[in-house]
Amino acid sequence: MLKAKILLILTILTLLFAGLFTMALADYREDFSKTLPLKAGEIFALDNVNGRVTVSTWKDNKVEIKAVKIARDDEKDLKDVEIRVEESTGKVSVKAIWPKFRHNFRVEVLFDIKVPEGVVLSKVETVNGDVEATGVFDSAELETTNGSITTDGVKGTLDVSTTNGEIRVSRQEGRLKAETTNGGIRLEHLTFKDGIRAETTNGSITLAIEAPEQVDATLRAQTTNGHISVDFPVTLQNLRQSRRLIEATIGKGGPEISLETTNGSITITK
Repeated sequence: MLKAKILLILTILTLLFAGLFTMALADYREDFSKTLPLKAGEIFALDNVNGRVTVSTWKDNKVEIKAVKIARDDEKDLKDVEIRVEESTGKVSVKAIWPKFRHNFRVEVLFDIKVPEGVVLSKVETVNGDVEATGVFDSAELETTNGSITTDGVKGTLDVSTTNGEIRVSRQEGRLKAETTNGGIRLEHLTFKDGIRAETTNGSITLAIEAPEQVDATLRAQTTNGHISVDFPVTLQNLRQSRRLIEATIGKGGPEISLETTNGSITITK
C-alpha cells in the first residue's frame, strides 16, 4: 500500500514537472505575410535585429515577404515588435523595429523572402541570426554580426560579411567578397571569372576547386599565424612560396583569388 502511494505521488510530481517544463518551452507566435510587385533590376533591402533571414529567387515579378515573430516570455511582447514595409519606385524595403530601452526582451523575427530573379539585394542584414541565400541576383550584399552566412547556387556579384560566425559559399558564379572576424570561411565549387577575395582574422580558410585544370587565375594566399597547404593536381606557374605565403599563376592566369587570415590556416584542395 505504501509503495502504491509513493508511486502515485511520484507520478503526479512527474506530470507536474513535465507540464511546467512544457510551459517553460512554449513560445508565442505571430505570422506576417505581404506580397508586392518587384522585377529584375529593382532593389530589395531588409534590416532585422534578432532572427534568421532566408532569401531565395523565383520567376514571378513580385516579392513575397513572410515572417514569424516569436516571443519567449509574454504574448504581449509580439505587439511591441513592428515589421515595417516601405515601397517606392523600383524598391521594396523591410525593417523589423524593436522597442527602445527594453532589457531582457526576448523576441525574434524569422524572415523567409522570395524575390524575382535578377533583383539587387542592396543589403539584407540581421544583428543576431544566420543569413541564407540561394538564387539568381544582379548583386547581393548579406551581413550579420552574430551568426553565420550560407549561400548555395548564387549567381551574381556577392558580398558577404559577419563578425562572429562562419561563412560558407557553394556553387557561386560572379565576383565574390567574403569577410569575417571570428570564424572560418569555406568556398567550394565556384567559378573564377570575376575574382575572389576572402578574409578572416580568427579562423581558417578552405578553397575547394572542383576542376582545377580548367581554372585560369592569379592566386595569392597569406596567413600570419598558421600554414598554407595546396593539394590539387595542377602545376602552379611563377610560384613564390613560403610557409605563410603563396603567390602563383593557375593555368593562363586571370582574375585574382585572394585568401588572407591572421590566426588560422589556408587549405586549397580539389
